[in-house]
Amino acid sequence: MDIVVTIPKSEYENDDNELVDYLSSDDVVMFWTLPVIPKQLQVGDRVYFVKNNRIERSMRLLEIKMDSQMTCETTGRQWSGKCQLIMNDLRMEQFNTEIKGFQGFRYLKTVMG
Repeated sequence: MDIVVTIPKSEYENDDNELVDYLSSDDVVMFWTLPVIPKQLQVGDRVYFVKNNRIERSMRLLEIKMDSQMTCETTGRQWSGKCQLIMNDLRMEQFNTEIKGFQGFRYLKTVMG
């Protein structure tokens, strides 16, 4: 089942830079770290990203790594957590629903009603 996550405002600049790097190479994947494992999330589902109170884009889930650590090639920052989502297949989205930011994740069906 698809999930929604919020990009923190403090990460907007890093997110913009990561997006540029992702778009400049065919073999780059992106990842997202969560403190819990979404029980209904499966490989092939989509992860939707909220930025500026709107779902801006989504990516297809390739792999779920548990209790792992990864380093962002763009920022050099290390991220570790209970669950890391490895994604590709970027798609820009055109949802018109305003979404207030939140921590963690929500299932898309609960966000979109």
